[in-house]
Amino acid sequence: MQNFNTELFEKTINEILPGLTMFVRDVNLSPQCAGKYHNDLIIKERGFTDASARVMGMKTSHRFAILSNHMANLSAMEQGTNWGLFVAQRDSHFLVLDVYEYFDMTQILLLHLPDDERWKLFQNVHCNVFNDLVEMCRQRFENKCELEAIPELATDEWLKRCAFPLGMDENGNLFDL
Repeated sequence: MQNFNTELFEKTINEILPGLTMFVRDVNLSPQCAGKYHNDLIIKERGFTDASARVMGMKTSHRFAILSNHMANLSAMEQGTNWGLFVAQRDSHFLVLDVYEYFDMTQILLLHLPDDERWKLFQNVHCNVFNDLVEMCRQRFENKCELEAIPELATDEWLKRCAFPLGMDENGNLFDL
């Protein structure tokens, strides 16, 4: 990679890692869609990405765990739903850090990349700090899976809102980056 800008990559890492918060989006993915996610894959979600800051047990087969420090907090605009709603803007890019199965549940760990062209810096690059994030998130997932789902996040309304896979259509066709 002769054109890789190491200084810009380091600056970007130092911008997106501090203050990382985990947001969750629980969904029942088809095997066809679930099988498309793998470590180091970058996906682009065309629509807004709803997720919750409230992390407990889950009622679904899959959980997108999104690590981000730049999702918009819309919880103040909720009308009694108590979802802990946060949203990533349209056309956000995410890096798949890990796909982890625990009993009959799977966590797909995503890092929310910068909302500008710097997301491209993460193509074909692995940062060792991600290993620590993965281990911490796996342990947290195991602990949370033992708990009951938050009632507000187990409603039909919330689950319909989060029913679609991220970065692809319902048939498992990845969106162009």
